[in-house]
Amino acid sequence: MVVENRQAARCTTYALSPIDLAQGDSHIMFVYFYSNRYHSPLFMPTDLLLRGFRMATERFGILLGTLQSVSGRPVLVHDLTQPNAPRFEEKAVDMAFSELSATKYAWNRWPQNLDTCDVIEPVTTKDAANSVPLISVLLIRFAKNSGVALRIKIRHSVLDGLGFTSFMSYWCASARQLCSAGKIIAGLDNDILDFDRNTLLQAVRYESAAPSLLVEEPDMSTTANTTPSRQAKAFGMHVIRFTARSLQRLRSDIESGADYVSVNDALTTLLWRSFTRASPPSANTRIMLACDARKRINLSALYMGNASFPLQLSIAREQILVKPMSEVARLVRSRVSQVDIGYIRECLGMLEHNQPILGADEWENNKSTFFCCTNCSRFEFFKTDFGYGEPEKVMIPHYLTPGFSIWLPTKDAGGIDVVISMLDSSFDVLRLDRELLGYGQIII
Repeated sequence: MVVENRQAARCTTYALSPIDLAQGDSHIMFVYFYSNRYHSPLFMPTDLLLRGFRMATERFGILLGTLQSVSGRPVLVHDLTQPNAPRFEEKAVDMAFSELSATKYAWNRWPQNLDTCDVIEPVTTKDAANSVPLISVLLIRFAKNSGVALRIKIRHSVLDGLGFTSFMSYWCASARQLCSAGKIIAGLDNDILDFDRNTLLQAVRYESAAPSLLVEEPDMSTTANTTPSRQAKAFGMHVIRFTARSLQRLRSDIESGADYVSVNDALTTLLWRSFTRASPPSANTRIMLACDARKRINLSALYMGNASFPLQLSIAREQILVKPMSEVARLVRSRVSQVDIGYIRECLGMLEHNQPILGADEWENNKSTFFCCTNCSRFEFFKTDFGYGEPEKVMIPHYLTPGFSIWLPTKDAGGIDVVISMLDSSFDVLRLDRELLGYGQIII
């Protein structure tokens, strides 16, 4: 809900929704790599990027707000007279862009400060004077202006993945307009963005029926709980690439013995089986799917709050390895179809009363293993053109968290890069997994 104080239009308070607050202190963070392939001396000038950035943050005013505590509950206050200034830093490095690209952007070759995650700040703050920024940008300029890397970090409780990519699209469009000497160009629209969390709550309250789920667009995120325990230390990060052709072949192979499955269902099934084989013996393995509510209730794509709801699916280890992929995929698809308005209401109710959707014992069970994977392949990261060309690569910083994974689009439309953080010993098993390698290629 949005509450305006007596100084109308000067200060707005956003009461964050339960699904916003469930994100805790986490951030959405990506790194974009741009190559100065034409050796322009004025490649992606800082002044232009900063001016476009200011235009974008003005439109996404919620990012200039301050996280505060009202009656013990975190809220976001956007005060036009005292905005929470975002962080924008620039650093130059001696490394040439070609040196990094030659390594396929391996994390151990990234410039200092680019390959690490900043310290997580507390959710609540006392006032705007000592508040933490809700968005920060680190601009790395490679030697002789050979390229640029942009690391963007946004508080997850303020925007979800759709909001993140919407912000990036508007920033790019603003920069391109500045490049064109103020001419109006495509991509800089006047759609009214919706930051009011009450929009979600009203949609859930009054919606009576869910639309058809037989859509090609994949769910926003997927989490498969099948890798080594969180106490693991000897882990690394790797990339497995799936081309558009291999994904369609995977889907075709699975659909030959099953009803409709999406590309997301098919890849989830393949990875779940592969990660299970690579994990230590366990009584069972679990998968958690986080489904975008925008496809299930009357919620516009202009809604910029969090709208992804989790559900869990369990199956015995022996069964997932013995059953045909078609049966496992059918199980995944049937569970996804159960995410309806009733389930979403139930999730919101549990979160509202501080009840976790997944019990702590499910995460801490020593007989269990887990693997967390967020699917961002639906987002057009490679359309982030500031007027100097599309990025050569989009990645995430090195997350020092075992069992973490993210699905990113490749530069070739339709492909997916699966970025994995797991025990090196377990990943060595994946290197020999014939079923997995029949569709994917290990890049790093």
